[in-house]
Amino acid sequence: MKKTILILGGDGYYGWPLAMKIAVLHPKEKIIIVDNEWRRNIVKSFGFQTLIPIARPAERIEAFSKVHGQGNLHYIRMDMNSERLDEIIEHEKPHTIYHLAQQCSAPYSMKGLEEALFTLHNNEAGNMRLLWAVRRHVPDAHIIKLGSFGEYAQGGIDIAEGYFFPRHKGIEATKRMPYPREADDIYHISKINDTNYVAMACRVWNLRITDVMQSTIFGILTEEMEGCEALYTRCDYDHIFGTVVNRFLTQTVYGHPLTVYGKGNQRTGLMALRDSVNSLVTFIEDVPVAGTHKVVNHVTETNFSINELAASIKEIAAEEGYDVKIIRTHDPRQEQVDTKPEYGIETEYSGHGTLHSPFSGVVKEMIGIMQRFKYNISENLFVPRIKWADDLSKVKKEASLFETVRIDDDNYWEFFREQHFQSERINLNPGTLGTTSNSVKRIRYNQHSSKNMEGYPLGSYEHGRKSHGEINKLCAELWPSPGYQLTVTHSTSQSINLIALAMLRKFNNLSKPPYKIFTTTHEHEGGIGCFHNLPEYEVHYIDDDILADRKAMAKKLKELQPDLAFFSHVYYDTGNLAPVDEWMDAVIEVVPGCKIILDAAQSLGLYDVPFGKAHVVVGSTHKWLFGPHGGGLMWMRTDFSEWIEGVFWSSHGLAYTPDVASLSIPGGQDFQMYPAIEESLKLFKQTGQKTILARSSYLRAYFQKKLNEVFTAYGIDHVFLNNEQCCPLVAIAFTDFDPYPLYKYLNEQQVHTKCIKNHLICGTMYHILRIGIPYFETTQRLNYVIFQIGRFISEKAFVENVSQ
Repeated sequence: MKKTILILGGDGYYGWPLAMKIAVLHPKEKIIIVDNEWRRNIVKSFGFQTLIPIARPAERIEAFSKVHGQGNLHYIRMDMNSERLDEIIEHEKPHTIYHLAQQCSAPYSMKGLEEALFTLHNNEAGNMRLLWAVRRHVPDAHIIKLGSFGEYAQGGIDIAEGYFFPRHKGIEATKRMPYPREADDIYHISKINDTNYVAMACRVWNLRITDVMQSTIFGILTEEMEGCEALYTRCDYDHIFGTVVNRFLTQTVYGHPLTVYGKGNQRTGLMALRDSVNSLVTFIEDVPVAGTHKVVNHVTETNFSINELAASIKEIAAEEGYDVKIIRTHDPRQEQVDTKPEYGIETEYSGHGTLHSPFSGVVKEMIGIMQRFKYNISENLFVPRIKWADDLSKVKKEASLFETVRIDDDNYWEFFREQHFQSERINLNPGTLGTTSNSVKRIRYNQHSSKNMEGYPLGSYEHGRKSHGEINKLCAELWPSPGYQLTVTHSTSQSINLIALAMLRKFNNLSKPPYKIFTTTHEHEGGIGCFHNLPEYEVHYIDDDILADRKAMAKKLKELQPDLAFFSHVYYDTGNLAPVDEWMDAVIEVVPGCKIILDAAQSLGLYDVPFGKAHVVVGSTHKWLFGPHGGGLMWMRTDFSEWIEGVFWSSHGLAYTPDVASLSIPGGQDFQMYPAIEESLKLFKQTGQKTILARSSYLRAYFQKKLNEVFTAYGIDHVFLNNEQCCPLVAIAFTDFDPYPLYKYLNEQQVHTKCIKNHLICGTMYHILRIGIPYFETTQRLNYVIFQIGRFISEKAFVENVSQ
């Protein structure tokens, strides 16, 4: 065999410092790192980042050569779970192979089916490829495989180092047998299976393998880094790839309470990174005889519970000037251990002075480094999102507490979101298209009784009429509107287009164009655009200063004598609530014959609709009602519906009632829209409009404060256009900063907002980011958005500074 050592997974948190240590101690040997960089890419795909930025592999190798004056460290980018592994082992003939190239996150393995399958395929198939390749080409090579302390079953007896003599019914085994193994997640089960494969390869194929049952590693620095940041290893603290010590220390530096899952009696073993690396490198010389499966319990701190760990970090951090609090949060793994499990651990490393750095010293060292990178911390990453199992009793209990929920109770609202609005995306653009609820999705994706109507025309109509009737009952309860006729129709923009054409037909019978429209400068093209683009209409946009002055407005109305007044209840650009009651009073007083349309697209589901004065009120179901896309609600005053004689001229709409039939959608249509709207209204009623507005307003105030801090910190001039206290919308406007690249970046991170460029308000041209906060979002998820905004701006500033 050549003088070659292979390190599979050598780009990782553990693998990189180990590779440097081996290269330094074995300068005459060729050290080859093999890694496919999956960890880098998957963390980035989740929108996370390591607390300490890490160099690219080529940059690391170059920095290592400069710092240590050695050129024996090499890098091959490849997936070890491929045929290339066999080729490399055949060509290089390594005498020692470290196997660290496995998906090592238990939460990731429990996230979903695809993640579970990837974990099994990557870990078990990759391990099997390695065993076969060694058997074929280098059967005398020493494999040092990283196992996990989490493989062991914790049944109240001391944990032996791999093998022991069990005793059952008074009879002791005649040969050493594997210590029992048990796990409650797919990652650790894959490691258990790996151990079984490894043991078989030793027994049957006569391989020599050291199986390292690794405890939780913590720490950032090893001696080989020598203060060179390009040689630093990664430091993950997120809820998928981070470890408990990293999370606690990042929370300490950030000023966030330490989050203990459940009762905190779960027990963990610990080992400092430098201790683990210094120990693991000695295994090169400690080669087991052929056919031996040697198991090592790699742990130095053996007796911590999570409660004790949190208390220790709190005490050590206090010495460094940090006031740390400890809180309990839900336990995603459901490890509700009533008391700390007591058992011993057989290991030659516990208490070994040369391989045991003082816990407090490593913690203080980590705090010092983390403080330097404090501004990379995202608070959103502290909260666990992946649950091991569903707790049905909690579902029932939480549902019964709905009416007494606190507006600021993020734990409740996270639970609510998972139950009703399950989506990884963060849609902060409900003013355009809101996120539909789970029940609406079930209907829209044909998982509902309406699927039985497919190919059955009469049944489809009847099914639609039934839901149409239920919608009318719900709306009568939610928005009492005496004197109005309600029907379900298209979204606001489409409904207004139809109304514009129907009104044009009536106006042409009564007089000659142009027909004058009195409106504001804040209207959305989707509403006012149809009037603007029909040549018979003449749209007059009235400035804010005139609308704010009752006498000036009356004068303008008298001068203009409009045929139609068009007002939005809430401005789409600023989110401000318009004083439409006062404006409608003025119109009625000065021009009694003028028709009035009230666009409630941005207010329906948030504010009480002012019925009585407007001739037509229109709203969409897919905005703040979070219902099906493309649906809408339309109220017409009885005298107006008689005047206009219908919007759909066939007079054969879905509704049976003659006076409403001409207002409802006729002919073949998407009949699933009606039960979907019905479902959205039921959830709206259950939650309550006051609760929805209060919760969204609370989140908006929180988010606007954070947003202001970010843009102020980077010296970007901005102004908030919305002035309502009780408002779900943030409209942040810029004159010199172009928010469109940020808008695009956020979309790539699955965060969705609205960007309005070159928009004139009161004589000033603005670029606007309009951000609507759904009530079911949480501060943790909003913190993720703030983190991404800060990340984009800081990287943009960095690039600009470098280019200068």
